[in-house]
Amino acid sequence: MFSLESSTNELLSLAKAQLLRALHQHRTKPYLPIWGELYTSLRDIVRHGQQWKEDVLVYPMRPTGTLWYLYKDNHFLADLPDPGITISMTREQLLEALLKGSFPPQHSEDRSIEG
Repeated sequence: MFSLESSTNELLSLAKAQLLRALHQHRTKPYLPIWGELYTSLRDIVRHGQQWKEDVLVYPMRPTGTLWYLYKDNHFLADLPDPGITISMTREQLLEALLKGSFPPQHSEDRSIEG
């Protein structure tokens, strides 16, 4: 039997994979529009975090750091340990930062659909 939890975890994995594919596409073909894919992916990540009341690791960043969704604050958090900086952003602020090339994922071209 297919449980609700495994279904939502699969949807989260798909949202992360879509986000990574869109970022990779933007890096290799910056002339193609990706705003919609980014927005949809981030919306689904937020939805999962709010529904399950859990923080979500979005992806590890290059060269070091992690990008999180914090459900209690309803913000995304870029944690950059090397300079010791954390940056809190709304979904829209993160979307704009991603479009400008900030917070790149590690090995986005090697990531599988499992996220």
